[in-house]
Amino acid sequence: MTAASPYVRANAGPDAPRWRTFDGPVVLAVARTFTSAVKVVESLATFRGDPRVLVVFAFDDTSAFNAGTRDLLCDLNACVVPWEDRLDVDPALVLTATENTDLAEFSCPVVVLPHGIGFQKYVPDHRTDEVRLSGVPRPEFQGFPNVRLVLSHPAQREQLREAGVPMAEWAEVVGDLTRDRIAGSDRMREEYRSHLQVGEDQRLVVVTSTWGGTGLIGTRPRLPHALVGALPRDGYRVATILHPNVWFAHSPWQVEHMLADAQDAGLLLIPPEAGWGASLVAADCVIGDHGSVTLYGAMMDRPVLLAAMGEDSVPGTAAAELARRASWLGKEGLRSQVERAMSAHRPGQYADVADLAFAYPGRGGHRLADLLYGLLNLRVDNPGAADLLLPDPTPTRSNRAPTAFEVHSASDADDEVRIERFPAAPREHPEPGPGVFRHLSAYEDERRNPLVTSAAVVCRSSRHGAESGAAEETWTRRALARYQGAYAVAAPVHEGALVALVDGRSYLVRGVPDANLPLAAAVVYTLVRAHGEPARVCKAEVAGQQPWECRIEPVHPG
Repeated sequence: MTAASPYVRANAGPDAPRWRTFDGPVVLAVARTFTSAVKVVESLATFRGDPRVLVVFAFDDTSAFNAGTRDLLCDLNACVVPWEDRLDVDPALVLTATENTDLAEFSCPVVVLPHGIGFQKYVPDHRTDEVRLSGVPRPEFQGFPNVRLVLSHPAQREQLREAGVPMAEWAEVVGDLTRDRIAGSDRMREEYRSHLQVGEDQRLVVVTSTWGGTGLIGTRPRLPHALVGALPRDGYRVATILHPNVWFAHSPWQVEHMLADAQDAGLLLIPPEAGWGASLVAADCVIGDHGSVTLYGAMMDRPVLLAAMGEDSVPGTAAAELARRASWLGKEGLRSQVERAMSAHRPGQYADVADLAFAYPGRGGHRLADLLYGLLNLRVDNPGAADLLLPDPTPTRSNRAPTAFEVHSASDADDEVRIERFPAAPREHPEPGPGVFRHLSAYEDERRNPLVTSAAVVCRSSRHGAESGAAEETWTRRALARYQGAYAVAAPVHEGALVALVDGRSYLVRGVPDANLPLAAAVVYTLVRAHGEPARVCKAEVAGQQPWECRIEPVHPG
């Protein structure tokens, strides 16, 4: 026997019982892909806290999407037996969320969990040149009476019958544990938004994509870039959820490399192992496709826009019904489409769609426990063990705050200033309206040299703290000499922000939230462009947030 983890000897083979402290039926959790591993681990919460049940993992590494799976299981510090030794653990129950693994040698009950919602997508069959329904076990196992397929809705049984799948007759409709965990975590919305650093006055737009060329990221790969460029940074945050098969077909490095510009602009890229459900809870709008995450967003009663719906989606399913009802996201005017979707959304708008996907809402975990414990001939010990909060959403470490902005601003006759800032890195921004000034503003430590050398406003490094006025005046003189294309430079001082103009004038700006340098500079820039000289006191606001009073004191008048 080739040991896959240090725990194998006490769990596999005829000698194993000699080393055990606990005794009980063994549940063999089978993983083949990262997606199926995450799903089966989530479902194992059914046995959480129960010393009567032993859990052992086995990894079938035959999938094209097997990358990351072994590491995920090893990070659990669980017992992972080699695939060829899977029968040596003497399983009383096999639990898996992959339909493609070899089930032939198991004589015990086998429960196949869905790793999405029902059978809503056609996928390539890795053994033939044909396509098959995602989630349905291979034909040679469809007549095995010991294999129980778990369904989230009775309509899926009828779908299987129409497809001629024999196991439709003994499939189990239990509801959806994932749906219940997402809905049950809604009370943590503000906490999840805080983890994502979404402000009280900001709206979170979540972009989600299934894998394959017909999904959102396959058909519109620059949509995340376009959204962070089109939505004002002070009023919006954008997060992206990609199917694990995207991550582990192309590699995490490739995914983050392709989305690097958007991440430099503040895109929140949600990792594949956890956080996507909490991100839906935190969302104000969901932009998606025919993948299951979009349906979960609709279930959460979030405004939904569809950006793709491939030919591989299955007619007559809940996803197809959502496609019929939801609005579609065109390529022009992204901001207006997002705002219209949120303002036009009616509470309960997608309740009928959710009803087509999820039976027994709120009871999925309990019904799954009844099924699994029943197959083990045990009484359910803790029926609420699966009703756990979702893990906090934590974006990938490559998430960065933007350090360069395209700024649109205007001022009226009363010296009130309105500002919108769009991250500059994606290079995709809306055109300003009539009477609106535009300028490029960049921190000195912005990594893209052209954004700094061509900026109208250069701000001292975002890592640099406030110093005395004299020290910062020295920096502003040097900065104006160094960045000869700049009209203004800005530096933090203890009293606020020091903004110096190329013509020799400089101003101390107080009252800007968090002494934000690009905003302080934008106030001065706008008033000078509009009126020639800043007012001593003005009102200013950025998109969608409360206005503030700005006090401007000349340090070196013109």
